[in-house]
Amino acid sequence: NWAQILNNLASTYSDRIRGDRAENLEKAIELYEQALEIKTRKNFPVDWAATLNNLAGAYINRIRGDRADNLEKAIELYGQALEVRTRKNFPVDWAGTLNNLALAYSDRIRGDRADNLEKAIELYGQALEIRTRENLRENWAMTLNNLAIAYSDRILGERAENLERAIELYGQALEVYTRENLRENWAQILNNLALAYSNRILGDRAENLEKAIELYGQALEIKTRENLPVDWAITLNNLALAYSNRILGDRSENLEKAIELY
Repeated sequence: NWAQILNNLASTYSDRIRGDRAENLEKAIELYEQALEIKTRKNFPVDWAATLNNLAGAYINRIRGDRADNLEKAIELYGQALEVRTRKNFPVDWAGTLNNLALAYSDRIRGDRADNLEKAIELYGQALEIRTRENLRENWAMTLNNLAIAYSDRILGERAENLERAIELYGQALEVYTRENLRENWAQILNNLALAYSNRILGDRAENLEKAIELYGQALEIKTRENLPVDWAITLNNLALAYSNRILGDRSENLEKAIELY
């Protein structure tokens, strides 16, 4: 019971909004590791794997330490968790950990960048065999969003086709993530979709940028300075870039708008 409460407390520190973000994550890592002194693979294999999965998530988000080392640690921990969380025995947990492992590969610094992204795409594809729209619609949409990001960043394959695939996947995710039901997720995917339109190769360049500007504007209705200051600033930065590249409208006015947003 002590170990389970430590795990839960660590999860709360991982999500904590108040206090210093870096310190909260260090506290979470410390608590997960204490819980693992009791939640061993031998005695509590299921709980052990769940705590490893959570600890890996804290390492992905960790601010202190070397970023490359943190991601390698996360990949290692997810791999260990998957020794227990198998598709046969725990299909939903297996798919969740695969999604998380794919996230780590998407951000991985070590190894070949192209290979890491291909690995991430492969893992997301496997996770989507379990995370279907019919059975786990929110998880399905989340993984689609993550897969779309991987396609947006993909190095192998045709760049134009990768971006079209990303736009398609974001569109599917937005069938679940709506403004009414999941507004913050909806706004984040709008931001991501706008980025894809900003970089889009197919279609009319001017129209793609107008679409991006429209989507950023919608996202900013939810991503406000008061509620989500960091996300608000990131989206403003992206919107400013779209105005810097804008073809329609007066060039000098577009640049002034970009400067104001920056």
